[in-house]
Amino acid sequence: MVMNLENPLHALADWVSNTDTEWSETALHRARNAFIDIIAVIIPGTHEQVTQKVYKLACEWGKGNCVAIGFKGTLSPPMAALVNGTAAHALDFDDNFDPAKAHATAVLAPALLALADRYQLSGEKLIDAYIVGLQIIGRVGQGVNPYHRARGWHATSTVGAVGSAAGCARLLGLDAQQSAHAISIATSLAGGFMSQFGTMTKPLHSGLAAAGAVQAALFAKEGITAGDETLHGKTGMGTLMVGQDVEELRRGMQGKAEHGQTVTFSAQEIGTPLHIEEYGLKVKRFPNCGSIHRALDGLLDLREKHGFKAPDVKDVLVRAPAAHLRNLMYEKPQNSMEAKFSLEYSLAAGLLNGSVSLKEYEETNISNPQILALLPLIRKEYVEKLESDFYTQVHVTLHNGNVLSTEVAMPFGSTAVPLSDEQLWDKFDACVDNHIANRQKIDIKANLLNLLNEPDISSMMTIIRKQ
Repeated sequence: MVMNLENPLHALADWVSNTDTEWSETALHRARNAFIDIIAVIIPGTHEQVTQKVYKLACEWGKGNCVAIGFKGTLSPPMAALVNGTAAHALDFDDNFDPAKAHATAVLAPALLALADRYQLSGEKLIDAYIVGLQIIGRVGQGVNPYHRARGWHATSTVGAVGSAAGCARLLGLDAQQSAHAISIATSLAGGFMSQFGTMTKPLHSGLAAAGAVQAALFAKEGITAGDETLHGKTGMGTLMVGQDVEELRRGMQGKAEHGQTVTFSAQEIGTPLHIEEYGLKVKRFPNCGSIHRALDGLLDLREKHGFKAPDVKDVLVRAPAAHLRNLMYEKPQNSMEAKFSLEYSLAAGLLNGSVSLKEYEETNISNPQILALLPLIRKEYVEKLESDFYTQVHVTLHNGNVLSTEVAMPFGSTAVPLSDEQLWDKFDACVDNHIANRQKIDIKANLLNLLNEPDISSMMTIIRKQ
């Protein structure tokens, strides 16, 4: 492969391999916090049925010396990434990343942790690779979105695998040519449809993408080669995972790009702006689909400000971007997984309890008659506009005739309305307290707090494994 920096694949790979390691305090802090958040949700996620089943198979498919968080056995790097990636997304409590329209950290962090564990790499290298990998997840996402996701691809699985392979290449110290091969190989391991939402396969997508990212980087490290037009070529990701009308779509996006999404792979200024600074991550306040969050924030804010309770409410109308509401296909969910993709269930639970936590999504609560009785009160109206052009509106009509309204531009947990470090640690505690001993929790928190200075990630992973 002859490197040509006018080729987007080669430009991405060159940046991955050669960009400086001098990151801002903002970038380092946000990257560190991303690991705090993802470890918080992985620990309870290991107890979900899908993770338990995946771990059982992973033990048969590939033992090694890498930690699967929450389990005693150790696995090969791809299998550890598979298990940890599945657990990371099992509760749908992991962060969102706007440029990619994906759950970035649930794929990227498990992939990097597996390799850092295997090769006993430092926290500094881990954080560096996370920042680089997130940038490429964002750049690849901007190259195919918004239409890639709007047409039913699960970007966590597709874009996540490709960008995370770049992060893994960075972590392993691959040169530009090897990094290009790693990114290219990952396009052959990327897949996943939104038709899997509300099933065990949705979190499995995250695990498969993390495993694929690890495999792609290790294949490239071993000298396996790949094509150089797998992103922008006529039969590359930009056409096959967007559509044959991609040129028309690109023309239509001129002057309307949201989150930098131009449906074009750029070979220019790969690291500018730095995505972890420009866009940051949406850390989740609620353990459900991110498309619910603006509406749920609005309802809970109205409830707190005006003091109404469920019996006072006649009707709740949510007017939101159609792209959000199309993700929420379960009006009458039958299980916990479906409930996480139900606007009706989530708002009914919030209306009843004044909050929505992991407890509301336990299987025993899905048939709660008090919540079910409120489902008919929740109505929704699809608005065919971009999320940046139309803020989610919540209109609550009370039995006394009063109508209370609000609109929400960005959810709590986004960079516009961020969680404080204290609130992030509160989320950590709420996630792990029923699953690990207090002594282990204290040790894990100390390691995460000092992540940038950890000399050997495998030491931290040993503490996180099942005691």
